Amino acid sequence: MAVVKDVLKGRKFFTVTDSTPVKKIGKILTDKKITNIPVVSEKGYLSGIVSEKDIIKSFSRADFLHLKARDIMTAKVVFVKESDALEKVAKIFSEKILRRLPVVKHKKVIGVITRDDIISSFMKYY
Repeated sequence: MAVVKDVLKGRKFFTVTDSTPVKKIGKILTDKKITNIPVVSEKGYLSGIVSEKDIIKSFSRADFLHLKARDIMTAKVVFVKESDALEKVAKIFSEKILRRLPVVKHKKVIGVITRDDIISSFMKYY
């Protein structure tokens, strides 16, 4: 049975801290063509996630140019572990409107898995 860590081998991923300016986060999302980014503490612990939708919602605030990740992030994050079976991840993607999930080991973000990863993996492993 294939697990999350089988998909993550050698893959680069991006995170921001809770003090990262929203403008910088928006640039990362657009430059890297990703839809969300995990927010981590200085020790690398998952503390939230910022999505495209979070950034768009912040535009309605008069102070949006001064906002940080902590001001707009979603603190209750759906995540998976590196040891989780791909079937479990597929089930999460099928039940929730998510495109990318942080992968956590001992509370630290070690990667991100996407819907595309699941489709490719199922085609490869099954």
